[in-house]
Amino acid sequence: MEEYFMKRTEGENGAFHIDGQAFYDAIVSSTEDYIYIIDMTTDMALISDNMLQDFDLPGRLVPGLVPVWGKLVHNKDKKRYFDSVDDMLRGMTDIHNVEYQVKNRDNEYVWVVCRGLLKRDQNQNPLSFAGVVTPIGSKGKIDRTTGLFTQEKCRERIEFLLNQGSARGGLLLLGLDDFKQINNLKDHTFGDLVLRQMAQNIQQMLPSKTEIFRFDGDEFAVVCPEASLEEIEELYRSIHTYANCEHEIDRISYFCSVSGGISIIGKDADNYLDLLKFAASALDASKKRGKNTCTVFSPDLLQSELRLMELNRQLQRCVRDGMQGFTLVYQPLVRADGLGLTGAEALLRWSCPDTEDAGPAQFIPLLENSGLMIEAGKWILDQAFSVCKRWLLYCPDFIMHINVSYLQFIDKDFVPTVVLLLEKYHLDAQHIVLELTESYFVTDMPALKETFQRLRQLHIRIAMDDFGTGYSSLGMLSQTPADIVKIDRVFISFINDRDHVFNHSFIGAVIKLCHSVGIAVCVEGVEHPGELEAVCSLEADSIQGFYISKPIPADQFEEKYWKRDGRQ
Repeated sequence: MEEYFMKRTEGENGAFHIDGQAFYDAIVSSTEDYIYIIDMTTDMALISDNMLQDFDLPGRLVPGLVPVWGKLVHNKDKKRYFDSVDDMLRGMTDIHNVEYQVKNRDNEYVWVVCRGLLKRDQNQNPLSFAGVVTPIGSKGKIDRTTGLFTQEKCRERIEFLLNQGSARGGLLLLGLDDFKQINNLKDHTFGDLVLRQMAQNIQQMLPSKTEIFRFDGDEFAVVCPEASLEEIEELYRSIHTYANCEHEIDRISYFCSVSGGISIIGKDADNYLDLLKFAASALDASKKRGKNTCTVFSPDLLQSELRLMELNRQLQRCVRDGMQGFTLVYQPLVRADGLGLTGAEALLRWSCPDTEDAGPAQFIPLLENSGLMIEAGKWILDQAFSVCKRWLLYCPDFIMHINVSYLQFIDKDFVPTVVLLLEKYHLDAQHIVLELTESYFVTDMPALKETFQRLRQLHIRIAMDDFGTGYSSLGMLSQTPADIVKIDRVFISFINDRDHVFNHSFIGAVIKLCHSVGIAVCVEGVEHPGELEAVCSLEADSIQGFYISKPIPADQFEEKYWKRDGRQ
């Protein structure tokens, strides 16, 4: 191995001689990583002292290190290890970069990341192969789960590029879609395996000089030096294609799509923090657009995000000030046979003088994400229960429908709050219906089961809202705890369209199946006379929509149905 310790470089001012042994000793003594150098012409390797001490190897000089080391690699990782070596030997790459588990002298498997570079002679024959093996978790810069460098290292890399004056390149921030469901449906151990597999496979797809880093949770950052926007978008498309396939770990299959956000060095930002902030803003926009897509940052995105931040700030202030600016409006429900009033749905509205008005589709997710929904939900229940009690004087059979967030349903104080309000207003439970969006019946039924049971014991009825927009099937209805199913307008809007005859048949099938298992049906979103006629012919139980009435304040509701001309 003596040739590896002699180096002479000719320059303008004469020869520069490197003491190779001193250079090697300096590297080995200054790192905790394991060092290896292989003479590919003789297949003889030199390894560092700590590598010999920690692993079952024959000595500092190891003939055939690649297969000898391969025997220590975990069976699950052998293929990935040897595939990387084969790619180099076949001339496909000169870089070795792979994570795997390897057994140490204590017979424990430890995760390492192995990086190396293959040198060739003028005829492209392998000449030497040298690199480092880094224990995962070293100095906190390597993520234990995936073997990737962490956010700290990402920052160092981008700041290095910026200091070099790089005018091209960008940051691609990736987020796994609905990763929480993988942890919930399987477990966190399986989730870690998914993260590791995704990281390793994406890493193999990266062009030269492009690096991937593990961020918090389900996010990864890909640094793309010298790349154009088009090249970064093309890289995302490759990752998107890979992600949108069925994957398997230990014979367990899963799907996990990937959203992306892109920011460009120089064009969008000239510092790490802004570059990351803008990529995160673009990634958030991808998630809001339905996920499984990629967004390129633009200043408009930041303005939209700033508006949401201001809305959130104002929401928190209004909730803290006793639900200032919040009101309930009420949309009537009528019987399908005769259109007589049966009840109303209480709907939350918000108006803030210090900011532009926002609709429920904007402010309700903000309430949920900011932890304000529980407090706001108690106010909504109290207001709706109070109005319901008052309106029973006009209509003894009146039923109040109240939308309830999933977060309220799983809150331990939710059912006790309902009990207290029933007692406070001396209200019979038969006059209350609590509505929950359909998708939660399917994806979170175990978490909701206890709450459903306790509400049923109180004789509170439960409605499945927005039926047909989630993941349910007709057969699933026979197994739900729902007392009422509310069919979404998405099916009503084309009920008389010849090109959408399925909608008419679908609604008819849902109504018949629901009735066969004792579930009532309300059809939402009826806006035109033709829609009303079609729905009535299908024998729904109740109807709701703009054709009957838009949501209106309580005083207008009373005037419309009871006080005007002294009629109901």
